[in-house]
Amino acid sequence: MKSERTSLKAVLWDIDGTLIDTTALIVGALGATLRNFTGKELGPETIRSLIGTPLEQQVAYLGDPEQFGTSVEEMQAFFVREYERSRSLERPIVEAIDALIEVKRRGILTALVTSKNDVELANSLPRLGISAYCDVIVGADQVAPHFKPHPKPVLLALERLHVKAGEAVFIGDTLHDIQCGRDAGVKTAAVLWGAATEERLMRENPDFVFAHPEDLAPALLKLAGLSSEDWISAA
Repeated sequence: MKSERTSLKAVLWDIDGTLIDTTALIVGALGATLRNFTGKELGPETIRSLIGTPLEQQVAYLGDPEQFGTSVEEMQAFFVREYERSRSLERPIVEAIDALIEVKRRGILTALVTSKNDVELANSLPRLGISAYCDVIVGADQVAPHFKPHPKPVLLALERLHVKAGEAVFIGDTLHDIQCGRDAGVKTAAVLWGAATEERLMRENPDFVFAHPEDLAPALLKLAGLSSEDWISAA
């Protein structure tokens, strides 16, 4: 991470690929969905590039579902069933979740800014156990049709948190996250354990880059003017 201090009051977190490792799960479930309804096969890298966009856009990637005799709603429901059937592949990134909890405990406001819709959130959030530490949750259904990379999701989170863009950082693993945060005027932090490659993320010029989730808490506490040593001793 670059050495930089800011008046950090809020941390905004993406979910998929940032707090939970769902890349393989999403690739499998979305691939099965598209194959089932369109008869077409997409390569894993193409599907990975869709991660970070809302499900309604992902299922329509190959064209209007009506041309395949189905609907967005039917395809979304199929995806959710496939995802939940293989939900054992969902892997919480423990160090990232610990960082979210710790910065919240230290008085920093916390928001989830995700492309998951309400149904997906209802399934995944209870398994993460972080709802009590989140001041605001902004999902795809709250900002439609202005999904990431549009700045609306981050702007809505800032509005609900009552903080200025210069007082927040948005942490995510995809180009959509970095573009969304940048256009909303917040600092952006790219994590390298998610869906996008380091090369593609670096082309977006994020303000901060994290290669290891255990680096998140000390760095965020430092940005907020809090001692990371206090966090280490309290851990």
